[in-house]
Amino acid sequence: MILAAVASLLLLLLPLLLPQGAVDPEAQPAGRAQFLGREVAQTMHWTGASWLLRATREDEENGALLRRWLEVQPGQSVCDLGCGNGYHTLPLAVAVGATGTVYAVEVQPEMLQLLAQRADRQHLANVKMVEGAVDDPKLPAASCDLVLLVDVYHELTHPVRVLQHVRAALKLGGRVVLVEFRAEDPGVPIKPEHKMTKAQVVREMAAHGFELAAQFDGLPWQHALAFTAAPDDARLAPRQLLRAFAAARAAGDARIVAPFVAADADATALPPLPGSARIELRAGSDGRVLAALANADGSLLGGARDEAVLGVDGAGRWCVEALRARTPMRGFYAMHTGTGGGAADAQAALVRELGFDGIAGDLEHTAELRHACEARGGDLVSSYAVLDVARAAASGVNEGLAPLRAGLQALAGGPGMLWLALQQTGRAPRDAAGDDAAVAVLGELLRAADATGVEIALYPHQGCWLETTEDALRLCERVRHPRLGLCFNLCHFLRTSGDADPAPLLQRCGARLFAVTLNGADSHGTEWPTLIRPLGAGDFEVGTLLCTLDAVGFAGPIALQGFGLSAPPREHLAQSMAAWQRLQVARAAKK
Repeated sequence: MILAAVASLLLLLLPLLLPQGAVDPEAQPAGRAQFLGREVAQTMHWTGASWLLRATREDEENGALLRRWLEVQPGQSVCDLGCGNGYHTLPLAVAVGATGTVYAVEVQPEMLQLLAQRADRQHLANVKMVEGAVDDPKLPAASCDLVLLVDVYHELTHPVRVLQHVRAALKLGGRVVLVEFRAEDPGVPIKPEHKMTKAQVVREMAAHGFELAAQFDGLPWQHALAFTAAPDDARLAPRQLLRAFAAARAAGDARIVAPFVAADADATALPPLPGSARIELRAGSDGRVLAALANADGSLLGGARDEAVLGVDGAGRWCVEALRARTPMRGFYAMHTGTGGGAADAQAALVRELGFDGIAGDLEHTAELRHACEARGGDLVSSYAVLDVARAAASGVNEGLAPLRAGLQALAGGPGMLWLALQQTGRAPRDAAGDDAAVAVLGELLRAADATGVEIALYPHQGCWLETTEDALRLCERVRHPRLGLCFNLCHFLRTSGDADPAPLLQRCGARLFAVTLNGADSHGTEWPTLIRPLGAGDFEVGTLLCTLDAVGFAGPIALQGFGLSAPPREHLAQSMAAWQRLQVARAAKK
C-alpha cells in the first residue's frame, strides 16, 4: 500500500518537478544544482568535522532544547540523517535507551568512523552506522519513528529520491523533522545557500508528499519543522503552502510571511488570517487554485477578503498572489451518469478535454474521482447518495450514517457537496408524515457536515420519498441549517410537476438553492428518453432557465444530467458542451 501510494504520488509530481522532455537530474550522479528555485548547497567535507563539535554550537543552535521538543521516547527507532560525527546522534542514543535504535546515516565513511570512536568511548551499543548513497539513505522499510535532518536537507543533491526512501522508512505515524537556519533573518551569520525559509521548506516537503504537523521557533538561529506522510492529495502543495502562510500571518512576523507571497504582491498589504483557518480549494484559471477561507468553526471571516488566489511562479513554487472577496462557484460539470463509468482517470480526462469544469460523481467513488479531477485542474463538485431514512434509524443512526460521514470526510477541503436523495421504506413519495424522522436523521448528518465544512444539497428524485423540490424546501425550512439546501433537477421537475416553467419555484428557493442539474428535454415529455436528452435537443428553453437562475441570484454549480443516453459519452458530451457554449454567448448578449 505504501509503495503504491508513493508511486502514485511521484507520477503526479514529475510534471511539476521536471520540464517536459527533460532528463531527470536525479538519474545522474551529480544530481541537482537547483530545486524549486533554490540553490543546492555543497556538502561540508569530513575534514571539517571539528566544526560540527565547535564550542559555540550549543549557544548557536541549542541542540538540547531541540531534542526536548522532539520528545524522543525510550524504545523508539530514530534516524539521524546526515549525522556527521554525532552532535545529535549520541544524545539521541541515550534518549532511546538500550531498547531503542539510532540509525546514523552518512555518505562520507570517514564521518562514520569518527562517530564510531565517540560512541565506543560512551559505551553506546544502540547506534547502527549506515553508509548511505547520495540518492538513498539505505534505511530498512518501516523502521523509523523519527527521521531527523539537521542542517542537511538543503545539501541534498537528490532530494526527491532521498525523501522517497525516507517516506518508505517511516513507521505509521512517523515524523520527518527538518532543522534549517532561518533565511528570513539576515542576522543569522550563515551563507545564504545554507539557509532556508519556512515557505521553501513547506513547499519542498509538500512536493515530496509530506504535510506540516508541527513547528518550533525557540531555537537561536534555526527553525524546526516536523512533517508526516500526507494522504494522496493532488492539491497538497497549494494546501500546505496556504496553511503555513495562515499560521505565519497569524503570528505577525512579516519576515516569515514575505517568502510565502508572490514577488509582485505586497505582503504587508495582506490582511491577517486565523492560523486555524478552514481552507476549501477549487480550480481557478490558468492553473491557479482558489481557496475559500473560513474560521475553524465554519463561520465567515470578518472583512471582505475571504478567498486566496494561489499560483505557481517561474521557479515552480506555489505562492499567495492575493486575498480578495470570494468569487461565485460558477462552472459546468458532467454528472457521472453520463461519463460512461470505468476508471476515474479516464472519466476525468474525457470531461476536462471537452471543456467541463469537472465531474458530479457518486458516493462510492468519491476519493478517486476527486483526485482524478483535481490532478487535471478540475473539481469533483458533488457526490450523490441515496439514504433510506427508516433503515438508517432502524440500524442505529451511527451505523446507518457511517457511509455518508465517510463521504463527507472524503469531500472535506474541496468544493464538493453531498447530493442526497431520501427514501423512507413504508412511506409513499411526498408523505409529509415522514418529516420528523427525516429531520432527526439530517440533524445528525449535519453535525458531520459542520465538522468537515461540506454542504448537503437535498436531491429531489422521482419515485423517492423526497420526490419534489417542494418536499426539499419543506425540510430545509424545518431544519434551518446553513449547510442544508437543495439541488434543482430539471428532468425530475418536469417528470413530477406537470409544469414546464420552474421560475416561480426557483424564486421560492432563494439561498437554499445550492446546485442545479439540467439537460436537453421535451417540455411535456413523460418518459426519461424525452426528459433527458443532450443539450440543444428538445423544445425546453434551457436558455430561459439560465436567465431565471441569474435573476434569482443563483451563483452555484450547474451539472449536466446524462442518465440513459444511448450515444457514446464522448459524442453526447461534446454535443452538450457545444450547446452550452452557444447558450453562454446568448446569455452574455442579454446581460
